[in-house]
Amino acid sequence: MTELHQKYAPILRFTRGESFFPTRVEDMLSYSTLYLKGQDSPLVRRGEVTPDHLTRYRQSPEIFLRSVDSGPLFGADVIGDWSQETVELVYRWAQESVVNWTEELARRAYSWFSPKTKSAAELFWWNRLLPPLLKGLLESGPADELPRFILPMETRDAAAERYQAWLRKASNYTYYYRQVRDGNYLCLQYWFFYSYNDWARSFKGLNDHEGDWEGMLIFFRRDGQGRLQEPPAYLTYVGHHSRMTKPWEHAEVERVGTHPVGYVAAGSHATYPQAKTYPLLALYNLVDQASGDDVTIDHDQWVYRIALDQVSWLTDYRGSWGTRYWLNTERARTFLTLALATTPFSFLATRTTPREIELPGVSAPHGPMIGDTGQERPQWANPAAWAEVPVG
Repeated sequence: MTELHQKYAPILRFTRGESFFPTRVEDMLSYSTLYLKGQDSPLVRRGEVTPDHLTRYRQSPEIFLRSVDSGPLFGADVIGDWSQETVELVYRWAQESVVNWTEELARRAYSWFSPKTKSAAELFWWNRLLPPLLKGLLESGPADELPRFILPMETRDAAAERYQAWLRKASNYTYYYRQVRDGNYLCLQYWFFYSYNDWARSFKGLNDHEGDWEGMLIFFRRDGQGRLQEPPAYLTYVGHHSRMTKPWEHAEVERVGTHPVGYVAAGSHATYPQAKTYPLLALYNLVDQASGDDVTIDHDQWVYRIALDQVSWLTDYRGSWGTRYWLNTERARTFLTLALATTPFSFLATRTTPREIELPGVSAPHGPMIGDTGQERPQWANPAAWAEVPVG
């Protein structure tokens, strides 16, 4: 008998130029090292990391995997490659005690901002960075260049080389899945793991980082006896911590039989319902390109279909799926002072900031259950509210 996750297995269409595809986390482990924050030498050497090691260190959020040998290991090395504008933005963000996210600022940032999209827009990870930036632009207008949270090209190339070397052994297309009962719904969750996000470096996006968890959610209504009702009621496309929910029979939802089609954005791996360019941040013309004109993973081409409930070592791991960067602001003060000295923000270098900050955008994410805050992701146990599917 075909299981539910197989019956509705997604079809993913990728954008031309994409280098990374959904894989097993074990594939990345096979060429990764395991580090502890602040240490030059790894806890476990490259090629020797196993699920048992992640289980041993599972409770520490300061543990991280590293799939490359090239490029920066510490935060101070990362900001050395950033533009002056990006350093200013991060430094101002670190000094903001409260994020003042107002509708006025949101409308300035997002040309498509409306009551219907407000709750989805509020979930974008970069919103915490925008208020200090937008406040300075309300009178002066948009800046010429988007501040980018980039990693060096050598890091991206090293990640691609490692991934491609493994891919030559086997195309291990993989999805992870789980089922969650939430009120009157059963949510079938698909999670996709990508070993690298090169959105900024390769596709003029906002950020780069190792490791990337994206997905799709399918919601089935349950009757009074708790029985599953088919066809599904709603489908949610996930990307950038935000989401886009559509009724299963919506004109924009593409299906092949029972299999939903998702268009994957180049580099960022956000999943969308249609083949087109999606505007994200009007202020800087930030977009996701999801053209679907390259590789297609059909519903029967998934090599591994892994139940998340059966790999507790993966979901319990509270470390990061790639290098995470912490910046000691006291050590970096000399660099920051020089970077800001000739700008209108020179006064920032003398103001109080936290002794340490995690660099936004470039720090690899935690797993499917644990979010960037170290707390459980809202869609893990309460997906219906997170996806805003109608109650009942």
